[in-house]
Amino acid sequence: MATLLPFFSTHRNAKKNWQRIQKHFFFENFHPLKDYCLETIFYALPRLSEIAEEEWISLKKFTAFTDIPLSATFPCTCSHTELLDLKPSDWSQQDIGLKSAEPDNQRQWTDVQKKIIPWKNSTPDLDLELVFQDRATKLGKSNSRLIVVASLIDKPTNLGGLCRTCEIFGVSALIVGSLHYINDKQFQYLSVSAEQWLSLLEVKPFQLIDYLDQKKTEGYTIIGVEQTAKSCDLTEYCFPEKSLLLLGNEHEGIPANLIQQLDVCVEIPQQGVIRSLNVHVSGALLIWEYTRQQIIREKIQR
Repeated sequence: MATLLPFFSTHRNAKKNWQRIQKHFFFENFHPLKDYCLETIFYALPRLSEIAEEEWISLKKFTAFTDIPLSATFPCTCSHTELLDLKPSDWSQQDIGLKSAEPDNQRQWTDVQKKIIPWKNSTPDLDLELVFQDRATKLGKSNSRLIVVASLIDKPTNLGGLCRTCEIFGVSALIVGSLHYINDKQFQYLSVSAEQWLSLLEVKPFQLIDYLDQKKTEGYTIIGVEQTAKSCDLTEYCFPEKSLLLLGNEHEGIPANLIQQLDVCVEIPQQGVIRSLNVHVSGALLIWEYTRQQIIREKIQR
């Protein structure tokens, strides 16, 4: 930066640009060394970027872990920082044109990536595993009535990805052929801990007919994801609130004896030459379509 100063002093536009840059948040308010602490990363910057308040992580969450050593160069808090006194509007990075009085020449960069786990409703004094257990006891209160049956799937990667998708969209239960899959490293790599937040039940493939019959008596519509002579186009199908989604095996799909147990087969319309999708992708598309329809219904009912 120091080598550029002579250039700025001799070029008019460069000098104006440098003066404008110095007004940016990361030059005028933020110091990468003085403000480098846990409080800045997890509380101050999320607050200034207007991320939802329940996703800020306050300092007391970290001070509870007294056994974690922190070096002097990376403290919990920075007592001298001015970030805590700033307003969210001070975070905005503005590039102002030559006619700064005109709103059209002003751009604000306020959108940020938001993938933080909400912590506000968690209990700070409890161990994380106890929080997971408490969450598991409340899983029955999910608004979704969708059950996804993946007992015919035998690849841990597909099951792990499907588990993650089901948890994200609030599926009430994921049925697998064996609960041993959740200990598989490939499953865990794809699920990113979703199995701790989702109701997982074991139904072996040979038990499926009895399981599907039981769910029919409970009022569920049994839906198969399969291309058949009488399958319904996904874009034209209206999901009942109590839906059970049966996914086929990666190679053989849904066997004939189980197709006879279905109330309807739903097919995903395709435009390409390849005539089949990965089973996790197929499941994800139907799970989202069910969720989308339920969201629309809830909005109408309001």
